Amino acid sequence: MPDDLDDLSIYDMFRMEAEEQVEHLQSRLLALKDGDTNEVTLRNLMRGAHSLKGAARVVGLNAAVRLTHAMEERFVAAQQGHAISQPEVDILLRAVDVLRDLSTISEDEAPAWSESQDSTITTLVTELTGEPAAPDSTVPAPAPEISPSETVESTVPTVDATDKITADFNLRITSQRFDRIIAMSSDNLVQSQSLVRLQDQMQQIQHRLERLVRSVADARRKGARDPQKQAAALNTIMAQGERDRARLGVLLQELNRMVYTHELNSERLHQEVLHARLRPFGDVLPNLRRLVRDISAEMGKKVRLEVTGERTEVDRDILEKLRSPLEHLLRNALDHGLETPTQRVIAGKPEEATIRLRAWHANGRLAITLSDDGNGVNIAAVSQRAIDRGLVRESVASLLSDAEILEFLFLPGFSTRTEVTEISGRGFGLDVVQSTVHESGGSVRIENSPGLGTTFHISLPVTRSLMRVMRVEIESEIYAIPLSRLSRIASLMVAREDDGSSTVEVGDSRIPVIHMMSALQNTGIPLQPGLAKVLFFLNEKAREAPIAFQIDRVVDETTVAVRQLDPRLGRMAAIAAVTLTEQNVPMLIVEPDDILRLAQKRIAQSTSDPASQSTTADRGSILVVDDSGTVRQMIRRTLLRARYQVATAEHGAEAWNLLQVQHFDLLVSDVDMPEMNGIELVEHVRGNSRLSHLPIILLSYKGREEDRRRGLEAGADAYVTKGEFQEQAFLQIVTDLVGPAELPATPEHAEGAA
Repeated sequence: MPDDLDDLSIYDMFRMEAEEQVEHLQSRLLALKDGDTNEVTLRNLMRGAHSLKGAARVVGLNAAVRLTHAMEERFVAAQQGHAISQPEVDILLRAVDVLRDLSTISEDEAPAWSESQDSTITTLVTELTGEPAAPDSTVPAPAPEISPSETVESTVPTVDATDKITADFNLRITSQRFDRIIAMSSDNLVQSQSLVRLQDQMQQIQHRLERLVRSVADARRKGARDPQKQAAALNTIMAQGERDRARLGVLLQELNRMVYTHELNSERLHQEVLHARLRPFGDVLPNLRRLVRDISAEMGKKVRLEVTGERTEVDRDILEKLRSPLEHLLRNALDHGLETPTQRVIAGKPEEATIRLRAWHANGRLAITLSDDGNGVNIAAVSQRAIDRGLVRESVASLLSDAEILEFLFLPGFSTRTEVTEISGRGFGLDVVQSTVHESGGSVRIENSPGLGTTFHISLPVTRSLMRVMRVEIESEIYAIPLSRLSRIASLMVAREDDGSSTVEVGDSRIPVIHMMSALQNTGIPLQPGLAKVLFFLNEKAREAPIAFQIDRVVDETTVAVRQLDPRLGRMAAIAAVTLTEQNVPMLIVEPDDILRLAQKRIAQSTSDPASQSTTADRGSILVVDDSGTVRQMIRRTLLRARYQVATAEHGAEAWNLLQVQHFDLLVSDVDMPEMNGIELVEHVRGNSRLSHLPIILLSYKGREEDRRRGLEAGADAYVTKGEFQEQAFLQIVTDLVGPAELPATPEHAEGAA
């Protein structure tokens, strides 16, 4: 047992074993088909129950001992030819559910747990054995003997030697990775000792050289009296100096080799430790398979869950947060999306429905799709439900695209169902999924095919600890660019166009080029015609964006440990995070999406009418933020008709970037948006000394009192429900906050009024 487990109590180790054995029991039970006599599966089930029984006995949990003994007896009987039926699998899964709490309760809570579960355990034991069991009865006999060729599981709580314990959580890593970490740590220790030895040898040479310098000085003082002795002394000193110089050269070569090896090994060790946080996506699957099995049986539906990408690695924390959203999406598919076998046959589909869950790495992120082959979403029903609930006016709803209508499904309590069931209809909408994914730095969207099914697309960071980057120099500063978003780097000719803009030739077309620092710091750095190093980003849709960025040079490609920016700094425009260089100097990690948006804004400004640019800062202006293009344009046109100057952004992150580089007199923001939601945007604005007094109006389909209170407590000056939106009332709020518009009529305003 490793040293880092020495301080754990027996009960702590029991909890760890209980967690592992319960997961194994559940996954193997789910794999057990009706009447299956698979010897390997049954033997593993018996051993799992046997090990858990022995561990429970050691810590005095007699209630758990009774239950696991009954389970073990049933598995032994199955090995002897008495097949386990599906109803019995259900009983065994219920037993697993009871045992699941063992990994979460403390030693002090164990007696209360045993008392509360006594009746349930007695019922389960009776169902498994067919004989009544006294609540306090002891286990009558040990498990049947195992043949000598089999390995007997120890009755003492065992702990996988690959588990790493911290004060906060248990981090399970593979034995191979643990062995590699130990080996690398040992190598580092040996190398450190060798460096100390080398340091001693070089210090000895340094001392000899110091003595030689003093000897030269003495020889020169005595040289006036005896030149021959001086020459002999200098020859001796020079010979010793030459020997030390040669020896020093050898030591320096050895030092360079050792430093290189040490750096390489340290980097490998660092990456191994960071990767230790990664877990296979398959860790969440046992509970998901169980959920599909139980709910489909309860609803009389035949459903098959197909999974690909079980070995896709994900950060442990992100994987834990994924459990709830995936379970919710599966419930939604089973209840809302999939038809009964009869309905499917009538529709020309197989009786058995299919839910496909896929996980893979794409562009440096974790991509997950969950799709079903059911009815799909009834767009008309969703739209009508939104109208009935007062979330949107009928005239506005008719303008919304299917994708925008589907966004209503992410609102709290939104459902097209009117009845309450055990599975859905209790007011828990897909907002749980959206909010959880957003908190993990991800996004979720729906793809609907009426009559054919629904697909949910989830994108998340693989890990918040590790990132592969390209380091580049820009205006004497080193920045890190996520390699997953970098399309290419090339040396291209920069040309000056007639309108003063700069472009580079790519294929048969010319695309705009901007100095990277111009986007990073909103500075106007002119580009000189001629050969330059430029890079291209991939946009959000993984296609090369039609903008080039000039840099000074490429430094290297490396892996860095990602550190989040200090929250007191707020969100910095165009900066995603920070890391440290080898010299422990902070290095900023660029946010490609922000860079692209800032560059587009700057290019648009540079090619627009200079006269209009000069007055923009003097005009009262409003920034409208909403991820729905229809709503965004509706609010924009309303404000334009009232002669306000309006800029727009698609989500909070883009709005925050615009607030860094432009002046606005009012912020009008949606609440539920990707990247950065409205509440987070308000908190960022209020936490910024320059922007803290900016008036803010929040817009949302969420009209509950707690939603309104949350927005106002975050710092909004007003909260307007979109379902109750009235143009004149909204404009009155705007006027109260920033005063009436004072802009003259312009063609743009005339167009908005039309």
